[in-house]
Amino acid sequence: MSITAETAMETLHHSADPEKASAIIGRTGTSEALGVSPQTLEDLARSWRQDVGFPERLDLARALWTQPVFEARLMAAKLLTQARISDDAAVWDQICAWISEAETWAELDALASAGARRIAVDLSRMAMVHELAKSERALDRRAALGLSLPLAKLAHPTEDEVNAIDDVLYWLTYALQDPDKDVSRMADSWLKSLGKHDRKRASMVRRVVQSRTKSD
Repeated sequence: MSITAETAMETLHHSADPEKASAIIGRTGTSEALGVSPQTLEDLARSWRQDVGFPERLDLARALWTQPVFEARLMAAKLLTQARISDDAAVWDQICAWISEAETWAELDALASAGARRIAVDLSRMAMVHELAKSERALDRRAALGLSLPLAKLAHPTEDEVNAIDDVLYWLTYALQDPDKDVSRMADSWLKSLGKHDRKRASMVRRVVQSRTKSD
């Protein structure tokens, strides 16, 4: 089945809801939205991932990302959200490039979900995450948390994954005190996820933050 950017946009327009679109624009500040429900976006993404293989799917995602429509960018990220992708270097590079272009939390979180799956198969990509954590842009700092979140949820991490978690904890103490509330709240959620199965490390991070707060 051949899906082009044009046919993809037609499908999205068919599910448009002007009232929801207005709410999205007001909530996110995006300039144009269709008001397609999250469930419809998920269902379409699942169907399109099954119908379009790589490298054609990456081309489709790139074409959708250029559309000035909120849902088109979300779909671009969702098309690349897959656990197993052969020769995924181009996909990872594209996700990283789009993170720097993302303008809303929703776009960023969708990209982080896609990128986290690429990190799961190559932990060396965490280097990019640590760079994002140091960024002056709040969206980038939130991206670092979203990309690394699956690590916090691992019940039985490998030695390499434990090392990757410890590397995150180094800067997570600062993320918990981030001046941007969207970042600090996500950092808190990250730590709570870790605490569900690794209370020792989670408690340690809390103590570091408390100690820093008292000394200020």
